[in-house]
Order: sequence, then structure tokens, then C-alpha cells
Amino acid sequence: MAGFSSDETVSITKNVDVKESELTSTPIELLEEVYELNKCSSWIVDKGANKVCLQFPDSLLPDAAEVALCLEKKLSRKVYILGDTSYGSCCVDEVAAEHVSCEAIVHFGHACLSPTRRLPVLYVFPKKPLDAAHFASCLRDTFPDTAERILLLYDVSYAHHIDSLSSCLSGEYDNLVVSRLDTEGSDAAPKENRLGRAWDLGAGCAEGDYHAVFIGGDGRTLTNFALTMSAASFRQYDPASAAPALERFDARRSRFLMSRLYLVERVKDARTLGLVVGTLGVSRYLEAIGRVKALAAGRGKKCYIFAVGKPNVAKLANFPEIDAFVLIACPENSQMDSKEFYRPVVTPFEVELACGGERPWSDNYITDFRDLLPGGRHHVEASECPNSADTADVSLITGRLRNTMGLARQVENGPSSTVAQRADLAVSTALPSGSEFLLARSWRGLEQDLGQTEARLAEHGQSGVPQAYASDREALRQPRT
Repeated sequence: MAGFSSDETVSITKNVDVKESELTSTPIELLEEVYELNKCSSWIVDKGANKVCLQFPDSLLPDAAEVALCLEKKLSRKVYILGDTSYGSCCVDEVAAEHVSCEAIVHFGHACLSPTRRLPVLYVFPKKPLDAAHFASCLRDTFPDTAERILLLYDVSYAHHIDSLSSCLSGEYDNLVVSRLDTEGSDAAPKENRLGRAWDLGAGCAEGDYHAVFIGGDGRTLTNFALTMSAASFRQYDPASAAPALERFDARRSRFLMSRLYLVERVKDARTLGLVVGTLGVSRYLEAIGRVKALAAGRGKKCYIFAVGKPNVAKLANFPEIDAFVLIACPENSQMDSKEFYRPVVTPFEVELACGGERPWSDNYITDFRDLLPGGRHHVEASECPNSADTADVSLITGRLRNTMGLARQVENGPSSTVAQRADLAVSTALPSGSEFLLARSWRGLEQDLGQTEARLAEHGQSGVPQAYASDREALRQPRT
């Protein structure tokens, strides 16, 4: 068990909470430049949209009212502000926009670029500073051989520097490939489009032939690229650090993958899975839910679907009968640190590894559930996954024999609690459902008991304060005998 970790997750990102005292407004004279208001108004006119929603993350809400007023003056029409998003602020909140019959959305701030299906979207990214000369110098020091194959990736907040940076470096490095943002949300070519970026490698070249370089700080975008890339090496350049440099990211990646192996075993041990819907806007999310349900059913696991908005510890703690939760969300919101949760929170990829037969484990982690669906880069047909439901399996966590023998047939044809016999081996395959678990609780919530409680007339209760009720004072006045 050297490859497994007792910790359910190892965080390799920095989550920064935005405090109310840290929120500042942009000066009015800079709104035009920061939020690209001319570009926004021209795009809205071109789309012919009469109802437009402006989506802001929490950190930009102080500017929301002024931006909306400026656009209303330019367009002579009313716009709506989307503040508290249904799920992650990186995703386009089409659900909230449809409440006002919106026809287009302008998304401000950081974005995961997950494709949407209902409404046209314009992205306006933050613009962070980058010392291009210093980055080029670090790149030359790290890769002195100009024939090296380099794949340049970047956070959306540095996208406005990429054209000039690419022009500068292309003359030095013959095999430099610069990724481009897919702001149209197209998933027509999933093999060339990953995490909202697209790139074209040289003829006859594979991803492993390139060294990946990411420009940006610690965060979920960096985590997703580091986990999903099969590059020869992966390096990060953080322009916001005190001393920016090209640093390797491999060590943290290895620790994270080891922790996810532990979660795969937790899913194998689970009898009941809770499918938490973490997005209603990312395309094909319903297919992902169906895929997880089918895989779980093949292993005799029961599934329940939950729509709780933004999941947190308190919400999911209301369902103790669930052994593991599966979060269906965009790539950036799917990597949830479940250390504080009462049950592990896993991704569809971990369900694929646990329930998908002989799907091989590799160093490439899959964070985008669309890659697992038909047509995706890592899709495996059910017929290609040998059904091992009739094979005895031992849990690497508890050391006990798992109930995997014929579970699919028993759930479909037999009672919920049976004993499977194989040769001289007898294994209990009791599989309690959520309703049975609820009946076994000592307390199941408030019950009305309509018609079971006798009606009684109201009576006068005690008056006064707990320190001395009126009845207590009367008792004190009575003489002692």
C-alpha cells in the first residue's frame, strides 16, 4: 500500500477568500479600459440582443452598478447584473440568465471557458501585468537549446500579452507552440481542444515530446493543466511572485495523484453514491450523469441525484446514508478538497477507474467529464471494459472482501439482501437502500402525525422569567410547616 495515502485529498492549489474589506472599486475614468465597454456594446449590437446579463465574480461586484449604467447609456436599453452565481463564478450562469429571458451574456473576470449551449457569451478577462523580457530571459536560461519543443500555456488574465510574446519568441525557438483560447465554446474537435485552449503540434509529434510552460499563479487552472498534460516536463512562471522563475511542478502533481488513488478505493467500497449536480450550463452534463449511473449500476451500487447549488460541508452532511459523492462540474470546480466533508467527494474519472472494468491507470488525470463521454479523447466503451462483477475483490482500505460477486444481477433480479455462494465461499451482499437507512435512524426529522394526536384545549402556561416564575413566587410566600 505504499502508493496510497490516508489523506483523502492533497491540495496543490491556493484558494484565496475575498474579504469584504479587500473589495475596491475601479476609478470611473478607468472603467472604459478595464471592462472594454466599447467592445461590449459593439458585440451586443451585433448580436441584436435586447436583454443582456452582465456576470461578475464577487471580487468585481463593487464595479457592477457603474459598468451597467455605462452600458445602458451606450445601448439605450436595460441590462441585468448577475452576482451570486448558481455554481462557480468561472462558469457562465445560463440558469440565472434565463430567469429574465436573457438573450446574451457578458462574462467578466476569470473563466474556465467550458462550452455552453444556450446563449452567446462574450468574455472580458482581467489584465495582469507581465514582464515579457524577464520571462524570455528565464526561458532562455531553462531551455538554451533553441530546437527544444515548447508548448506555451497561460492563464486568461495574461492573454493580452501572448501575441507580442509569441512574436518575440518564435524567432528564437523554431518548435514553439503557443496555445490559443477557445472563447466560442466549441467542442467539435475535443482531441485538439482542452480546458478551453487549443493548439496544433508539429507533424508526427506527440504531447510527450514537448515541455509545457504555464504563465500564471497557483490556482485551479494550473492544477488542471498539470494533471492532464503528458508533457516531458511541466513548469510554471508566476509573474506575481516576488522572484518570478520557471519552476518545476512535478513533485506536487505526484502527491496529488497518490491521494486520488485512495479515493478510487473509497468508491470501490461504496454501496451508495450521491451524484451532486455542480453545473447546469456546461454542455453534455446530463450525459455525464447517465454515464456515472450506468457504471454504478453495473457494480450494483445505488445512485441518488442531488441538486444543492454550491456544495459545502453542511449541505452534504444531511445525507449520511451516502458512502461517496460524485461531483459533476466543470474542470475547475470538480477538484474539491473533501478533507472537511463527512464523505469523500470524487470526480467522474474516479468512478470510471473504480467501476469501469479494466480501464488502465496512467499518469494522465482527467478533469473534464466530456473527455470520458462518447467522442471524447479518453472514452472507453462499456463492451471494452471486462465485467469483473463475478470476481472476488479485496478492499485495500479495510482488507475485507468486497461484495462484487454478481451484484448487478442481484440488484436487478433478487432482493436487496442475499447471500451469494461460489464454490466454498459465502459472502453477504446486503445492499441497504437510502430509504432503509432512513427507517433505521433513531430520529428522522419532524413528523406531523396527522390524526394520531388527540386535540386538547389550550391551557394557561407559566408566566414570568425562568429565574422566578409566578408559580414559584406564590410557593415562596406560603408559610413553611
